[in-house]
Amino acid sequence: MNINREVESLAEPDEAALEIVYSGRPRGRRWVPHAFLATPVGVLLTFFAGPLIVLAMYSFQERGRSGDGSFTLSNYRAAVEPSILEVAGSTFLIATLSMLVLLALAYPLAYIIAMKVGKWEIPLLLALALSDELNPLIRIFGWRTILARNGLVNSTLDWIGLIDKPMDWLLFTKFSVVLVLTASWMPYAVIPLYAAMKTIDPRVVEASSDLGAGWFTTFRTVVFPLTATGFVATMVIVFIPIVSDFAAPGLVGGTSGRMLASVIEDLFTRRGEWGVGSALTFLLLVVSGFVVYLSHRIANIKNLDTST
Repeated sequence: MNINREVESLAEPDEAALEIVYSGRPRGRRWVPHAFLATPVGVLLTFFAGPLIVLAMYSFQERGRSGDGSFTLSNYRAAVEPSILEVAGSTFLIATLSMLVLLALAYPLAYIIAMKVGKWEIPLLLALALSDELNPLIRIFGWRTILARNGLVNSTLDWIGLIDKPMDWLLFTKFSVVLVLTASWMPYAVIPLYAAMKTIDPRVVEASSDLGAGWFTTFRTVVFPLTATGFVATMVIVFIPIVSDFAAPGLVGGTSGRMLASVIEDLFTRRGEWGVGSALTFLLLVVSGFVVYLSHRIANIKNLDTST
């Protein structure tokens, strides 16, 4: 009996020890996680929210070579003038076309890398990442060399005999801007979709094919619903930078491929109209956020968002 009682006493957990183990951190140090969390949050508020607040303030002030900083709504009236609205329409047309081409190319490329290449998966991902390491200006000037009147495309087509004079529409048009933006942002479109593809069980896609579904039906009913979060991530990562890009339109777009970012740059650096530039920037940010919200809503249609 005594032996059994001793065994039971040994088997019973020491309540004092459990209290020490499971009581958590001492009350005096429970502020430490909050301090660690406050640091990145503070940095984010300072360097992200702070400039946005300053931008919003400038958009309601007379900020320019002759401005005195007084309150005004004229900046927003100037930001929606017909000439700027025309450039805005061109901007969102170019951005939308670039985004559609990116998605059309990025989805099959991400699917092939995630599902089909086997041991070549990591080398292809590294090659995709390395393709973005080249300086953006060098890439753009490279495209100018390829698309110019005496560039690689025109010279090759002329040598083959398909054309008898250079094609001028290859450069300094909306086409050239869409092409350069698509090539520049391809890695950022493929990688989020690839990450979403890796969560799909290949047997689900095989089952869809075994049931007689074609590639488009499989994409619409299986692949896209399961990669909806990657779709939204791609829209957030890619669409806003495309809308705000000014290097590609300035170097390969000419007058017909001009975008709002070039107008904003001109307002700040050449014309000195900081108030109008701030108002236009703020409007562009709001519209871009609305487009991203719409993409999120599209991903949520019929419970497509798999994160919930």
